[in-house]
Amino acid sequence: MTVQEIASVVGIISTSITIIIVLGKWLVVLPLKNFIAEQTHPIQPHANGGRSLSDVARTTIEIKTALERLAHQVDKIEDRLDTHIEQHVKGEA
Repeated sequence: MTVQEIASVVGIISTSITIIIVLGKWLVVLPLKNFIAEQTHPIQPHANGGRSLSDVARTTIEIKTALERLAHQVDKIEDRLDTHIEQHVKGEA
């Protein structure tokens, strides 16, 4: 084989690979990308103000934290109230 023939074969192989890559992108990658975009599109994008599920989870965690703080504050108030009542009951006895 001559250098010219080898260069022709390499050129043909390079062109074939390029065509396969471009066709692969059009036939596989783009439809797959569109499928993923369609499957991950919000079902009702305006139902919750455009917020995602992760936003809802974050808000739920914030509510839980706020409730835990509130419960702690209520416990402290109950303790103070019990102490206050005990002091008055002992003072009257």
